[in-house]
Amino acid sequence: VCCRYQSDAERIKRALVNRLAKYNLRLNEDKTRCVPFSKRQSILPRKRNTFDFLGFTFYWGRSIRGAVIPKIKTSKQRLRSKLRALTEWIKEARNRMTLKQVWGLFCAKLRGHFQYYGVSFNAEGIRQFLYEAKRIVFHWLNRRSQRRSFSWDKFLLFIARHPLPPMKIQHKLF
Repeated sequence: VCCRYQSDAERIKRALVNRLAKYNLRLNEDKTRCVPFSKRQSILPRKRNTFDFLGFTFYWGRSIRGAVIPKIKTSKQRLRSKLRALTEWIKEARNRMTLKQVWGLFCAKLRGHFQYYGVSFNAEGIRQFLYEAKRIVFHWLNRRSQRRSFSWDKFLLFIARHPLPPMKIQHKLF
């Protein structure tokens, strides 16, 4: 919930706690907090003027025309956890499935990531995920046997023949 005034935010939070209590629910206090995020604070150092929400880091930046606007990028913690999960998946899948099946599921995972994280101002975040994901898959596909399956050049030829989903901004926020 975004509010202009701190008092409004506190009033809404109290009302929400009371409303949820009627249904025997409660707010998770670790995940619920009031975060100041205003243009006036955009001159502060970036660390103090950012917050993470739903896998994104919200911060203040400049538009092409120089106006101060809110921007979004992939949260560093979420990027690391997604890459860790991809590594665990490819370790398990590399010997249980054919290369075609592994590649199909890998492309599906990339599509899902691009559709969720493909928002305005986050092109660098999804580009970084794609780069790291390709490196991880290349590494673990080469560990299917004692002989290497791919050199990097062969892997790039394989990608050219079996293209990855397009990396594009799915949701324009501004």
